[in-house]
Amino acid sequence: MKKTTFTLIGAFLFTLFNAVGQTITTGDFDLSTTAGLEFSAKIEVSSTLVTLTMVGPDDRWLGIGLGVQTMTETAENGDVVIYDGVTLTDRNYVGFGLEPALDTTQDWTVISDVVVDKVRTVVATRALNTGDIKDYVFTTSDTSVDLTWARGNSGTFTLGWHGSNRGITIASFHVLSAKDQKLNKFEITPNPGRNFLNINLIKPESNLRLEVFDVLGKQVYANNINGLVQPINVSQWNSGVYLVRLSSDTGSQTKRFIKQ
Repeated sequence: MKKTTFTLIGAFLFTLFNAVGQTITTGDFDLSTTAGLEFSAKIEVSSTLVTLTMVGPDDRWLGIGLGVQTMTETAENGDVVIYDGVTLTDRNYVGFGLEPALDTTQDWTVISDVVVDKVRTVVATRALNTGDIKDYVFTTSDTSVDLTWARGNSGTFTLGWHGSNRGITIASFHVLSAKDQKLNKFEITPNPGRNFLNINLIKPESNLRLEVFDVLGKQVYANNINGLVQPINVSQWNSGVYLVRLSSDTGSQTKRFIKQ
């Protein structure tokens, strides 16, 4: 009996201690693949912080509902955030077709806002536990999250009816491994691109392998990275979405590239 008890306690403590400091991520996931209006996002959750990344057109508002599948989910189930051209506003749904109301407390802080070739990448963070009943409650044991999304119907940051520019999805989490965190980060520019793309490394790293795949999983490019910038001629590629994977001895990262 004691042996069984200690075994169960040991298993519990092992799970608990491994969860501390653990970061989970959805990885990059598509919300919309409409040509010229592509919209994607990523959510990372640590023991103290939630990080949201949104990538979309730079000329209109972008919104994501957290833990909901419809605008009719209000009160404590109606959390929504909207990028309004300046910051990520913390809001809540108040009914179908109605502008989401601002929360009394604005919990999100924009830490990065970059525009490249009319594509905006905005990164914002908030505390894991805000204490606001209207904020979606993330945990590091989450397996998935329901999401709604919308973007401005035209090039404006004035909130209004989004028309058909909206949808619902479910994003699944996985543990961000130590290898994932140690891999040298990279950026793709321009993105979208028509004639070329550049793989820009944040810092030098050896034994880097670059691979590009089309949406059917066919490899269309492979090479070793030998500098901080790796240019690739894409003028002969078909228009569409490609997955760019950078691998090293410490892990791999995959990002999306759009060929115009």
